[in-house]
Amino acid sequence: MRTPLLLIAIVVATALPLYAQAPTIDIIASAAPVDMLTLQDVDFINSTSPKWLFTIDLRVRGAVGNAPSVRAVMRLFMDVTLANNESFPSASHYETAPFDIQGSRSFTNLDLRKQDIYGNYGMDPTAKKRFEEIALPSGVLPAGVYTFRIEVESSPTIWHASFKFVLSNPSRIELVFPLDNDHTVGQFPLFQWNYDGPRARISVFERLPGQSSPEEATSGIPHVIAEVTGNSFLYPSAGVRLLEPGKSYAWFVEGLYGAAGGSSRSLRSPIRSFTVNAGATNPAMQSLLDELEKALGPKYKALFERIRAEALSPTGQVRLNGATVTTSELVKLIAQLRDNPASVIDADIE
Repeated sequence: MRTPLLLIAIVVATALPLYAQAPTIDIIASAAPVDMLTLQDVDFINSTSPKWLFTIDLRVRGAVGNAPSVRAVMRLFMDVTLANNESFPSASHYETAPFDIQGSRSFTNLDLRKQDIYGNYGMDPTAKKRFEEIALPSGVLPAGVYTFRIEVESSPTIWHASFKFVLSNPSRIELVFPLDNDHTVGQFPLFQWNYDGPRARISVFERLPGQSSPEEATSGIPHVIAEVTGNSFLYPSAGVRLLEPGKSYAWFVEGLYGAAGGSSRSLRSPIRSFTVNAGATNPAMQSLLDELEKALGPKYKALFERIRAEALSPTGQVRLNGATVTTSELVKLIAQLRDNPASVIDADIE
């Protein structure tokens, strides 16, 4: 009777340590903040001028005592959805040779071409042809979402993670308001521009007597320089030098974006000038009304058609739920509505 009990005890005692030592691999990925990539940037094997794009950290946990050496293989797949909704799942694939993880191990995209790591690499011919058609002659990848799926296999288990690049590929910046040589600008204009990147920097300069061109004016010290998200900037009513009636000013906008290698770059607009008119109507408020219409969407089309039909124009005073709000508060409100137009359930003319 004692023998069976002894055998059971031995089996349990040996099974527990084996279970406790079963490793788990954590995958931690970090990527460069980029808005633009080239075909060469994602050709990890053949690129002649590779730049850092991402780091993948692999860490073994769940070990008892010293971390075990884990034999593994890593695979990297690139799924692409372009801005025009074209989709290319597994547009490229990469697989390492088998490697050991002693506690932890890190890879960057620069490591993937090394002979002791490289296993195999390929790109879907259809995706490659399409990217080259759009990218030529600049070599810049088309705008869209580029998702990298990571698989790490240590047989029989596979662990997964992912990271992505959202590319806008900003290529131009166009100034909208004030118009060039505009003499009807108020003291607190709403500067507007078109730019397909996420961030921009606006600079406004006074055009001093004797300066023959707007370009000469922008060589001085700016009245205001501000980095903003979105495509508009309301000149502040406090905290900066005010724009004075009768004086002329020059301004430009720089579109900011990130490129491979962690570099920060900018696209600069042409320079425009304007003159402040103390008796001008309030075009900034009219511009805000236009922005409000865009933010609210087609649901309130009839309301804005009524405003135009009755030739109504902003007075400069805005009330929200009976309380007066400043133009700065209105700009913030419009930004919130643009992000979540469904939050508006009713609107009144006041």
